[in-house]
Amino acid sequence: MPFKKILFPVDFSERSHAIVPHVKAACNRFGASLTLVHFFHVPALAYVAPEAPLVFDFPADEIRASAERKLIEFSEDSFPGMKVNRIVDEGDPGASIAALARNLHTDLIMLPTRGRGRFRAALLGSVTAKTLHDAECAVWTEAHCEETGPLHADWQTIVCAIDTVPESLRLIRFASDLAAKIKARLSLVHATTTADSGSGKSFELEFTEFAADRARQTIAGMQQEVATSLPVCIEAGAIPDVVHHAADSLRADVVLIGRGALPHFAGRLRSHAYSIVRDMPCPVLSV
Repeated sequence: MPFKKILFPVDFSERSHAIVPHVKAACNRFGASLTLVHFFHVPALAYVAPEAPLVFDFPADEIRASAERKLIEFSEDSFPGMKVNRIVDEGDPGASIAALARNLHTDLIMLPTRGRGRFRAALLGSVTAKTLHDAECAVWTEAHCEETGPLHADWQTIVCAIDTVPESLRLIRFASDLAAKIKARLSLVHATTTADSGSGKSFELEFTEFAADRARQTIAGMQQEVATSLPVCIEAGAIPDVVHHAADSLRADVVLIGRGALPHFAGRLRSHAYSIVRDMPCPVLSV
């Protein structure tokens, strides 16, 4: 199982505290080491151009020292008895997290998203969005960490959203191996395209049935190639809506999607990754 090094970016917010149980569970589940990191950002005005008449004295050393103390307190309060690595550094979090993960050979980054209530649809959070875009390792995110409800810390039920492109074979294989490792129930979900609304109800129905049948055959062939026989939910509609409905219906603890490092990986799913992360009723693991 690849998750042996987990990176947890901490900003000391309620959102950071809220996902601590998830991070603990992941460390225990995979026997992974944990690194906490906090980036503090020096405002641009603190860097004075050579021709500037005044030198702005920005207390970067004091900020670093304060952050180090806070990170120690956070570590001791949140992960008592655990061996935890701690890093405090200067830099923009959105640009620094993925770079640090590469340097540390991190397998999994865990962080919450931003956005509450009706405004969540418009907000993913620049740090999360940047990390999802730049990270080469898996990224776990939780959009509802401050709300009451199921914790989803135990990955008993996994829903894996797939496309019918060849690259999804890797995702199915990964999902199957993950589910076997942690003894979780695993289902696949695929969203088919729909006909234009102005094409007539009869044609729309015929097209929907054709698309579903074609997808079913393709996915059956993909499963045969990777030696799996997982249950598959196929539904017509927008990808985030279909995946949300499957996750909700199956009471998923985590939704697994393919993000990949290449623009074309996972087909249509990659372009909908932000929407899926933002709108799911449970955490999302993108690989």
